[in-house]
This record gives sequence, C-alpha cells and structure tokens, in this order.
Amino acid sequence: MRLQVGEIKEISIPGRSGEDLQLVGTSDNQEVVDVSRPDLAPAVDTLKRTNGGPSVFQIKGITVGTANVVFSEKKATETGNGQIKRTYVVQVVSK
Repeated sequence: MRLQVGEIKEISIPGRSGEDLQLVGTSDNQEVVDVSRPDLAPAVDTLKRTNGGPSVFQIKGITVGTANVVFSEKKATETGNGQIKRTYVVQVVSK
C-alpha cells in the first residue's frame, strides 16, 4: 500500500460473530505510520459490543518511510500477538 504524508486510508476487516474476540491493528514503525480505530475515538458506551460487523481502521502516513501494519485477532483475556488476519507493507511518500 502506498500513502502520501498526511493521507489517511480506511481498512475494513470482517469480524466473527458470537466470539469474544478483539481485532488489533499495530504498526512496527509508529513514526512512519499510525493505526487507529475511528469508531473508538469518542467512547460513549464502553460496554456496548457490536459482534459480527466489520472493524474499521485508519492507516495514516506520518513521515516518509516504510512500515509493516499487522491486524491480529485474539481473545480479550489472551496474551501475546494473537492470530494474524491481515498484513500490509505501507510505503509513505512525500506529496
């Protein structure tokens, strides 16, 4: 995936219904790429869970460079990285 500095791309990843799993997106170089979940920004009801629907993440290019972005799924009580669902190599270029 290629982004310009300051550009944001939304990624939708399907979730599984009926399981207590959380989907986490991480960047191995947060100075180059930031990964966030726009639906979690204003937490209105933290106990409300939507199962089965897709999870939306935003990938934002911060500075020029390359980063690996990994989306993994694990139970809330589980430690470690969990099961990898999707991986992106993100190249950020200048405008």
